[in-house]
Amino acid sequence: MNVGVRIRRMREAQDLSIEQVAEITGLDASYIEAIERGDEIPPIGVVIKTSRALGSRMGQIIHGGGPSPDIFSICKEGIEMEHDRTGRDIRPRQGYSYKSLLSENIRGQAMEPFLVTFNSEAAETVQPMSHEGEEFIYLLSGTLELVYDDDIYTLNAGESAYIDSSRPHAFKGKGEPSPTAIAVISSKS
Repeated sequence: MNVGVRIRRMREAQDLSIEQVAEITGLDASYIEAIERGDEIPPIGVVIKTSRALGSRMGQIIHGGGPSPDIFSICKEGIEMEHDRTGRDIRPRQGYSYKSLLSENIRGQAMEPFLVTFNSEAAETVQPMSHEGEEFIYLLSGTLELVYDDDIYTLNAGESAYIDSSRPHAFKGKGEPSPTAIAVISSKS
């Protein structure tokens, strides 16, 4: 089941209209409709905002939570779930794709780790956004520009950043090959 289907089911289970979710999240109703249809794959920040509006956790929307109440997970090669932000039709305003590094069988986690690949070609159109929580990013390869509030920082392979996600921020890939990073997002309950 994809992210949009989970969002729609959670919204309908609470008897909320798309317009109500749009009002709570500050997102456009037509954008939420496109996510629910599977025409749009939301960036992480939108998943966090939507999960909060629906009284859920980000992980439940991304992979549905799971049967295990334990905070323990091992994710083997090839099992991660990919959420493409740059695939069949480039989504320049986001400019990245991400893979969850957490298996589906964990419920209630406070952190969500991702392997992120940044599309340098889309960097100029990426706009800062904010969402609740905190983020840690460790750059594995390439160069990344971090826009945080109104300041710009450059990260190179082996460097990291820890930020308050409620402040406007954007990560922009620079140069080739495409930069890759491990990102860990913690959203407050």
